[in-house]
Amino acid sequence: MTEQFRIHKTSSLPLHLQLLDELRHNIKNGVLRPHDRLPGEWELVESLEISRATIQKAWQAAQDEGLIYRIAGKGTFVSPPPDAPGRGVVGVLLPEYRGTFSVNLLNGLERVLRKSGFRVQLASTDRDLEEESMLLQNLLNDNASGCILVPARAESSASRLIGEAARRMPLVLMDRPINGLVLPCVCSHHYEGGVQAMEHLIGLGHRRVLFVSRPHLDLWSVSERYRAYQDVLRRVNAEPMPPCLIGAARELSSYETYAELDLAEFSPLLDILSRADDQRPTAIFAVNDWIAFKVQQALNAAERRVPEDVSLIGFDDLDIAQFQDPPLTTIAQNGYLIGAEAARRLITRIEGDASESIFTLIPTRLVQRSSTAPVS
Repeated sequence: MTEQFRIHKTSSLPLHLQLLDELRHNIKNGVLRPHDRLPGEWELVESLEISRATIQKAWQAAQDEGLIYRIAGKGTFVSPPPDAPGRGVVGVLLPEYRGTFSVNLLNGLERVLRKSGFRVQLASTDRDLEEESMLLQNLLNDNASGCILVPARAESSASRLIGEAARRMPLVLMDRPINGLVLPCVCSHHYEGGVQAMEHLIGLGHRRVLFVSRPHLDLWSVSERYRAYQDVLRRVNAEPMPPCLIGAARELSSYETYAELDLAEFSPLLDILSRADDQRPTAIFAVNDWIAFKVQQALNAAERRVPEDVSLIGFDDLDIAQFQDPPLTTIAQNGYLIGAEAARRLITRIEGDASESIFTLIPTRLVQRSSTAPVS
């Protein structure tokens, strides 16, 4: 029976949450039936190559949800469905599970929902609109209590699919709004974060600052950071430089953004870095940490030192930012608080209270490290 559980060691999703979600999936699809005996802990340790503590943590969470029960000396079994309906299931749809930000979102929302008596059904859309549509339809067919969603794409076609689902069940967006849809959305205060980044650079004496991004200036989060970049420069009577847009327009996952971008795609940046001294940027504001890491590679190729020749700041505060050489100055998003607040907003909608404002903006903070320095 252990073959019914799959663990992906390369995923950033904690192992105990992967095992818990596998259990939920197997119960929901009838692979595991009421009163079926689960494999023993040591059997799972050997087959999945994970620690017994990880299994115990997953099974404790499953017992808290009412998914399993234990009989001393006999084993662990699948619980029968409750006689009376509880608070139900909440679907959580994310484009991907990988990355610090996604894991923090999950930790925040799961804790709030579980404490409020809801069960969490987690799924990845892989940034595919058809997959997202199918998962939303499945939640509707299963009479889910509601859904928390990070939209898979920014295209207008996404708004129709999500709008149809939102008319039939409570739905809260995280991380990005959808144009044309009036739905509650919990996300970072991207404009405030952009202001924090730029005021930090301005305070160090930089006036020639370049904004580097993939060609997604139409995405709300990116456009807010870019708007802040322009506003802060104009506030000090400095002229914003045209943005340096890298790569193709297709949205990528965070990992793909880093892994798939070839250094050759940074030729526009290398051209800018080859300008005369009085026309070159003294600082770069990268739209996110992944782009910042690739920008640093381009700077190394151009024999420009960070921060001696060019200061560099990112956005997100990924775990690996502190381990760059030099460690990356960046703007931290509070993924845990975004997830927790999204869960709270959904619960209020499930309970019939839709009186709160549409947007909930979670504060960001500057994390100053060694990649920025006073202009030389």
